[in-house]
Amino acid sequence: MQNNDEDTEPVDETRLSDEEAEELSKLVSDLTGLMVSVKVEAETPVAGAAVRFAERIRAELEQPDCRIQEDSDGADAVLGPISGDADDPGPALRAAMTALGGNWGDVTVTTNIAGPVHYVVRAAEQSPDKAGATRIHLWAASAWALVRYAEEHS
Repeated sequence: MQNNDEDTEPVDETRLSDEEAEELSKLVSDLTGLMVSVKVEAETPVAGAAVRFAERIRAELEQPDCRIQEDSDGADAVLGPISGDADDPGPALRAAMTALGGNWGDVTVTTNIAGPVHYVVRAAEQSPDKAGATRIHLWAASAWALVRYAEEHS
């Protein structure tokens, strides 16, 4: 078999504009960045409860500029990306637990194809701010690892 380079058509090179490259870089950074997720279980949904907890965590982490994204029902909020090592989310989770006070008990650590996820849950009556909640869940990981974790546990 003969390889004839003249018979092949050149591939058009697609180049990103500076703006597109910056946007793509930010997206990759967000996906690999460290995140903390808060879920509030309540008999009656409490508007904004997860965001209030995320704001307390953001203050504890001294990350005033990181984003908080809220789920439509207010029971879930994600904080990040925050500075820290997404491959070792333990310190961020410990800071989140400290921000919400009380005794959280054992942390579960699981690893998926996208990296480690640290998870802890506790009864809300142990919290100084119950916000109508019965239980509070916290996760810390990269955004990509959290997505993979949610896919595996849904």
